Amino acid sequence: MLATFLGVLPVAAGIPDNKVGGDHYEVSLLGIGGQNRTWAGFGGGALQANLPVWKYLDIQSGLQGLSPGVMTGLLQLQPVLPLKTGELFADVTGYYGGFYKYGVNEWLLAGSIGWRNAHFSVQGGVGVRWIRDGGPSDPVVEPVDPFYRVTYRVKTDDAPWNLTAGIANYSRYQVERAMQPIFFLEGSYRIGQQLSLIGEVYIKPVGMFHLVASWYEFSAGIGIRYRFAL
Repeated sequence: MLATFLGVLPVAAGIPDNKVGGDHYEVSLLGIGGQNRTWAGFGGGALQANLPVWKYLDIQSGLQGLSPGVMTGLLQLQPVLPLKTGELFADVTGYYGGFYKYGVNEWLLAGSIGWRNAHFSVQGGVGVRWIRDGGPSDPVVEPVDPFYRVTYRVKTDDAPWNLTAGIANYSRYQVERAMQPIFFLEGSYRIGQQLSLIGEVYIKPVGMFHLVASWYEFSAGIGIRYRFAL
């Protein structure tokens, strides 16, 4: 009975039935490698999932481990409101970064709003960041961290291949300050009805965690994505 009510509610409210992202579940596994001036070479892997728990609510999560002793994770709730042209969406995000080589941990709680259609997406928001260096002192608190993300996707979601280019100051596994953007390119190629090859390239004009600021960081990942319906 509850499921019937939730399904009828958007129609009764006059919400268009044109969700941009579809209603499939996704699980992805990537191998990652790169280089920066802080760690030199690094490598690792990432596991990420997209779970549309309801047509108008997605849960996204990710966990990444890298060879210099870095573990990062993200959990994101994303309510969606379809419009006649594209859709509005909001993100409520919790992030953790453990930089164990340096004894540093950081936590972030952020909220943002955005708009997207089949090709273009733009969003912005603010968050609160806590950073602890492992010592007895209280954590450093940054009460207002602005966040932004702008992307352009060449194809629509149901195309057999796709490329997405963008600029942001955060991703699933790294969070930078507003003046330190991350440039990225992501791609996918479908090799089966439910299986795709995926790849990503990230370029960042600062050292990881702001320990140096005189050189770019480069990282790339390749892996597989499995889509399914319950």
